[in-house]
Amino acid sequence: MSNYSRIADQGEEQGHCKGCRWWQAEHEDVAHENEDLGLCMHQELTHFSLQVTGQSGCNRFEPAKVLDYAGANL
Repeated sequence: MSNYSRIADQGEEQGHCKGCRWWQAEHEDVAHENEDLGLCMHQELTHFSLQVTGQSGCNRFEPAKVLDYAGANL
């Protein structure tokens, strides 16, 4: 198991799991993503198999990359 590093303050980069690049969940409707369970895939947390809802959040938040209709990163 890797050493877990503590991050005391992530500054302004905070948000819900549903907007984080590390959240992986299958949901059929955006209206339900607050309640949907997904896995946190952050490299320091994957060994915990951490299941979180879209409304959850933590100090490892990184905004998800947005794809436009052609699939290009914005």
